[in-house]
Amino acid sequence: MEAISDLPMLDDMDADYSPQYVKLARILRDKIESGYYQHGDNLPGAVLAAEYGVSLRVASHALAMLAANRYVRQAGRFASYRVTWQPHT
Repeated sequence: MEAISDLPMLDDMDADYSPQYVKLARILRDKIESGYYQHGDNLPGAVLAAEYGVSLRVASHALAMLAANRYVRQAGRFASYRVTWQPHT
């Protein structure tokens, strides 16, 4: 998995200047919506941080953003997030 870049190259006019946690949240949202991560799957922040080459803090903020948008839910303060999103059928 390719790490999420912190800063784009200056010559890249189509660069995404969003914060890393927003980029990661978008990637995870797309994977949830595509079915890569399914309802009930655990999304441990430490694993995601290592997989995408970001800090645990970035991964935690991305998961919090997904929770605010009802894609994931955290059962307790120290529990992993679980996918709660289901496609509308």
